[in-house]
Amino acid sequence: MVSLSSAKKRGVASIGNPSTILGITLLAFTLLLLLFATDTFQSHREEAAIAHEAALLRKQELQQQQQQQQQQKPRVQPNNNPQPPPRPPPSSSQTTIIDPSTHYQVDETCTALPPLRESGTFFLDTRIRPGISTPDVISPSFRVGSYYPDKVQYHMAGDAANFYLIKRLVYDRKQLLGDGGDIGISIDIGANQGFYTYYLATLGLPVHSFEIYEPNYKALLHGKEFNPREVSERVHVYAVGIGERNGRFDMKGGNYDG
Repeated sequence: MVSLSSAKKRGVASIGNPSTILGITLLAFTLLLLLFATDTFQSHREEAAIAHEAALLRKQELQQQQQQQQQQKPRVQPNNNPQPPPRPPPSSSQTTIIDPSTHYQVDETCTALPPLRESGTFFLDTRIRPGISTPDVISPSFRVGSYYPDKVQYHMAGDAANFYLIKRLVYDRKQLLGDGGDIGISIDIGANQGFYTYYLATLGLPVHSFEIYEPNYKALLHGKEFNPREVSERVHVYAVGIGERNGRFDMKGGNYDG
């Protein structure tokens, strides 16, 4: 039998030693931490696996939905003869059409000239008398001023097709725009005695007429005296020519002598 005194001498630790109790406690605490960390790691791995599996299932569902949508879309047959889309009807604010490829800059020679103004009052010339259009050939009827009024109907009859086309274009535009629509303006360059000027004004369009030859210009002005006031107020006459040159120079226009 070994006595306590002999055991101490041999280096055998006693259970009741405080250092021994502390060591055992630390060892147990360490084991508990290891067990807890292992459980936590395993739990995280399981959660990550579940999340990954759910993501794969969601991806498969989305792919199946896309395939179903592609199958449900109607197949578009190729069009070997495509047609351009219809043009929308022009509004009242689209009466002026500007071509972007056209150069609209005004040169210095033009800006140095006096401002262009329409003719106002004028002296009546008794040699200029009213020429009346033929109602059964051209309608609506109108009048022009002419030195040769007896030849007016003859020459208008030769242009009956032109008057008909003008009437169709104006009436078609009125019908397209409806009541109150702005049908625009018209310009008569080289108006002569005003056959087309006063016909367009009779149809309801404002007309800007340019005539450079003095006898024809006077006859053109007299047309205002021979037509109703609402027609005459639509006519604006200018004693100038329209061309590529800017400036003042002599030019004789052609005389309409019947």
